[in-house]
Amino acid sequence: MRESIRKRLPLAIQSVVSVALLALLFRGLDLGALRQLYAAMPLWFYLLSLGVILGGQVLYAWRWRQVLAASGVPVTIGTAIRQYFIGVFLNNFFPSTVGGDMAKVYYLGKHHGYRPIAASIVLDRLLSIGLLAVLATTMYWVAPDPSPQFAATRAFVTVIAVCLLGGLVLAARGTGGLPRRLAPFGTFAVRLAERAQRFRHDMATAARRPHIVFQSAAVVTTYFFALTGIYRLFLALDTGAHPSFLTLMTAVTTASLLSNIPISINGLGLREQLHAILLQPLGVTREAAVAISLLTFAHSLVSSLLGVLFWLQLPAAIKSHIPTSESEIPLDSEIPVDS
Repeated sequence: MRESIRKRLPLAIQSVVSVALLALLFRGLDLGALRQLYAAMPLWFYLLSLGVILGGQVLYAWRWRQVLAASGVPVTIGTAIRQYFIGVFLNNFFPSTVGGDMAKVYYLGKHHGYRPIAASIVLDRLLSIGLLAVLATTMYWVAPDPSPQFAATRAFVTVIAVCLLGGLVLAARGTGGLPRRLAPFGTFAVRLAERAQRFRHDMATAARRPHIVFQSAAVVTTYFFALTGIYRLFLALDTGAHPSFLTLMTAVTTASLLSNIPISINGLGLREQLHAILLQPLGVTREAAVAISLLTFAHSLVSSLLGVLFWLQLPAAIKSHIPTSESEIPLDSEIPVDS
C-alpha cells in the first residue's frame, strides 16, 4: 500500500499544480475572445500548423534513429517512427511522463538489448532539451530585448544550457573512473557506479560522434524556426500583432524549454502560463497567447492518434504490458530472451 502511494504521489502533485495553474490563468481570461480566435481561424492554417507539428515529430524520430544507428542498433526509419509515435501516445494519455520512453525501451529492447535502447533514449532527450536550451540562449543574446522579463529569464535559461551541455560532455567523456573514486564508500556504491558507467559507455558511442550533435542541432533549429513561423502567422491573421521574428523565437523556445520542468501533467497549465508571460511583452494578448499554446498542444494530441494506430498493430502479447518504471526492465541485460 505504501509503495502504491509513493508511486502515485508525483502524479497527484502534478495534477494539483496543473489545475491550480489553469484556474489562475482562466480566472483573468476573456473566454469569448478566446473562442473568437478559434472561430476565425482558417482551415488552411489549422492544417498547416498541424503539418508542422507532425513534421517535427517525424524529424525527431529520424534524429533518434540516427542516435540508434550510431550506437550500433540496427533499426529502420519506419520502426523508429512507429516507436516514437507510440511513445507520444503513451506520454499524452497514460499517467506517467516517462511511460512512453519506458515502452520504447521495452518494445525495442526485447530484440536489441534494453540498456542500449535506454541509453539512446536518454541521450536523445539530452540532445533535444540541451540543444533547445542552447538555441534559446542564443536567441536571448542576438534578438532584441523587449522587456526586463526577458533579461530575468535569460540568465536562468543560460544556466540550464550550460548544465545540459555539461551533461552531454559527461556522457561523451565520462568522469575518469567513478567506481574507483567511490570505492571508499563500500561495495554497494561501487556497484551503482559500475552500472552507471556501463550505461554511460552505451551513450558515449553516439555522443562522441560530431555528426550526431550537428544533425540534432539542425533538427531542433529547423523545427523551432518553422514553429515560430506558425506563431507569427497566427498572430498576424488573428490579432494583427507583428513581433520581431527573432524575439518571438526567443519566447517560443523558452516556453518549450521550461515546459519540460516536471511540475505539471505534460506541461499543462505551466506551458500556457509561460506563453502568457513571455508573449505579453511582444504586444500579444493573454487570449492569443493561450490560444496558440492550446492549439499546439491539441496538435500533439492529434499526432497521438498515429501512435494509437501503430500501437494497435503490435502483437497482443507485447502491447498487453506497458512498463512505467525502470524496475520493470532489466537494464543490466544486453539481449534478453523473449518469454
